[in-house]
Amino acid sequence: MRHEQGAVPQRGSATILYLITSEVSSVFLRGQLQFMQEHGFRVVVGTRIDDPATTTRFDPGVEVFDLPLTRDPSPLRDLRGLFAVIRLIRRVRPDIVNASTPKAGLLGMMGAWLCRKPHRVYVVRGLRYESASGRSRTLLRGLERTAMRLATTVVFNSPSSRSIAELDGLLPAGRGQVLGAGSGNGIDTTRFDNRPLRDEARVALQLPATAPVIGFVGRLTRSKGITDLVAAFATVRDRVPGAQLLIVGDYEEGEPLADDVRAAVDTDPDVHHLPTRSDVGSVYAALDVLAFPSFREGLPNVPLEAQLCAVPVVAYAATGTVDAVQHGVTGVLVPTGDATGLGEALVSLLADPSLRHELGSSARAWVQTEFARERVWTALLEVYRAELGDT
Repeated sequence: MRHEQGAVPQRGSATILYLITSEVSSVFLRGQLQFMQEHGFRVVVGTRIDDPATTTRFDPGVEVFDLPLTRDPSPLRDLRGLFAVIRLIRRVRPDIVNASTPKAGLLGMMGAWLCRKPHRVYVVRGLRYESASGRSRTLLRGLERTAMRLATTVVFNSPSSRSIAELDGLLPAGRGQVLGAGSGNGIDTTRFDNRPLRDEARVALQLPATAPVIGFVGRLTRSKGITDLVAAFATVRDRVPGAQLLIVGDYEEGEPLADDVRAAVDTDPDVHHLPTRSDVGSVYAALDVLAFPSFREGLPNVPLEAQLCAVPVVAYAATGTVDAVQHGVTGVLVPTGDATGLGEALVSLLADPSLRHELGSSARAWVQTEFARERVWTALLEVYRAELGDT
């Protein structure tokens, strides 16, 4: 199924085929696709489309094709997905195939290699095997290695992800690239300019006006550290009177939380749980501190967005996150899995308004300087030109 978003560049221009597992991941490409069109490329996207109306998530001028891709492993469905990717490549005849997100990354690189496409760019947005164990970890690591070895260029979201991949033998040292300071699409540094004031945000979110508020934004899964966040908040509440925890995100079946953790999120009077929302700027405006205890990331957008809003971050020093938070400068990093340390760091920041202000001001300036999306797009454009020999 094909959906066109406005006028398509001339057929004579080079074509980039972007492959992502689900249209939900369109946020990873927002603005970038239009930027590439403005620089002479024809842009096509292949992804799973759950609702034809939502193809408007992609930039104008982009052709969008439906692919039967699934996030979780399924041999029969994945084989069907691979055949669909191959058919799309043969139909579109791209000059460059850019594939990202775990499933589309693997099938995209396999399909492009089988179709003998000479320019295959794999964008690594995280190493999923890091939070797995046993046979699952071995399988996911092997699939990741396969995708990287089939690519002609491997782009990592962060320096730490590249380092882990090299140490684990997924690709030779020096072969992977990082765009600027990191990220696959950068941050829109003007996105939250019109966010409400703190008091207005708290009224809208039904939060106490003067209470210390910790926030979390993201998927509610084990690998995002929700269990540790709940434990850390128990420490905070014992030491910071009136402390509140705002959690914004949806539960996922792939990594379900334990029943007692989910009950704490849904029934604790000091924990406010809201579903995923588009006006996340209102959430950041209401916070004193963002907690981000994820166990693995590529380069997480949420800490960068919070820091852009001058909100300091307390996070686990996990892959990817160590590149998104500067310890002691824009926030605090604690050892991954140390829920006690997480709680202590949150208590320290909540007790020191001047330190929060200092970290928040530094954080905003740093994100504006290092992670502006135009900087990332320009670096990726140079990758494409190098692939095509147009330097």
